[in-house]
Amino acid sequence: MYKYNYVDDEQISLHDCRANKIEYKDGVLSFFFPEGFWVTPSHPANESENMVLTGSSRVDFELIRDDLEDCSVDIFRHIPRSLTYIRSSRDIKLFIDDVNSGKYEVEFITKYVAYHATLFRCWVWMKKRPYHRECDMEIDIKKVTYRWNVLRYDHYW
Repeated sequence: MYKYNYVDDEQISLHDCRANKIEYKDGVLSFFFPEGFWVTPSHPANESENMVLTGSSRVDFELIRDDLEDCSVDIFRHIPRSLTYIRSSRDIKLFIDDVNSGKYEVEFITKYVAYHATLFRCWVWMKKRPYHRECDMEIDIKKVTYRWNVLRYDHYW
């Protein structure tokens, strides 16, 4: 399946990486990154001095309670000509459907970790106006596994 299956996220970054598919099966929420994610130069598989992108890859989040209730998604909508944003909670199953149907892509921006709870600040990208919205995704994670086959040394940061 994948050549590399790495469980330490100290040497991996999802910053600026987009997922275009999400699966949920047997307590594992998986995000698929067609353009890959970042691997630091300190990672044993990285033979360069740069942070480099993987090829097509996947991240598996094993949920604490093996249930999608371990996930929440909030999308922010800006009210034009104001400083007001409305935060709307999205049903995680509907959010997964929206990503898998091509309505959204999820770009990971920052990650905040508090014990098992991880908050990802993201953008959801869409093909129609407003083209993107801010998004918070909180996932209660027991274990994470980063999976990929190749490092693309010509795509470095």
